[in-house]
Amino acid sequence: MEQQGVKLHETNEGRDSQQGIAGFEGANALWFILAFGMALMIFQKMANAPDAKISVAILASSVPLVLVSLYCFGLKQGKPPSYDVELFEWLIIKAAKAPYFAPNKVEPIALPWVDDPTKDPPI
Repeated sequence: MEQQGVKLHETNEGRDSQQGIAGFEGANALWFILAFGMALMIFQKMANAPDAKISVAILASSVPLVLVSLYCFGLKQGKPPSYDVELFEWLIIKAAKAPYFAPNKVEPIALPWVDDPTKDPPI
């Protein structure tokens, strides 16, 4: 009778999964950790005050977490890498009421094969 050996199959679990915490993936998890640390510091400072109100301290300390969550889930996670930067640029251009491609910013392109269709483009 033939003995069967153990078949080993490679798994790529570490390469297939995204690192994350509390729903934040990749570098967004660092933003969450930073916001959580800021929330703890704000809560500690406000809760240790002589006339402390815990509800106000909780509300104030939740602000960094809410802002980071909105930023990461709305503009970073699951979007192209430069989505947030391009959106902010577009908003600034729209707020300034400037044309996106202003005529004084665009240089005319002179291509001989476009001006004269009988010429072939260079190879």
